[in-house]
Amino acid sequence: MAFDLTTGRRGLAALGEVITRWLAHLHALDVTIEPLAEMRDVRFTWYVGLDAEGTRIGNQLWSGGEIDDADQSRLVGLFRLTLRDADAVVDALKGEPVYLLLAMTHDKLLRMKPQNLVMGLPLRQLEAVS
Repeated sequence: MAFDLTTGRRGLAALGEVITRWLAHLHALDVTIEPLAEMRDVRFTWYVGLDAEGTRIGNQLWSGGEIDDADQSRLVGLFRLTLRDADAVVDALKGEPVYLLLAMTHDKLLRMKPQNLVMGLPLRQLEAVS
């Protein structure tokens, strides 16, 4: 399967729509997901890596680090997820967006792990699980 995930093209918006529908089905969540070209001057309060590389890059940013050009070039998808129901979110993160990161491996493979969305979002219903 070929899927154009070039920034500014329809593929990233379509992937955001798929994730939106998947979250509505699994968690009964009403979310908006916006593809981003870059992240500048944002409060990086929560993120979910949609794959192992996205998680690694997110961990670097979370700890205040910078990402180098190689990591930047492997970052395929960057999204801002907003939960419309503020009561579904843990209190500390109400009103804050969740950033989703999707990146290729060093050998240019893309291995999305949608299960990260199942347990990685800051949802009230997951507080009891963790």
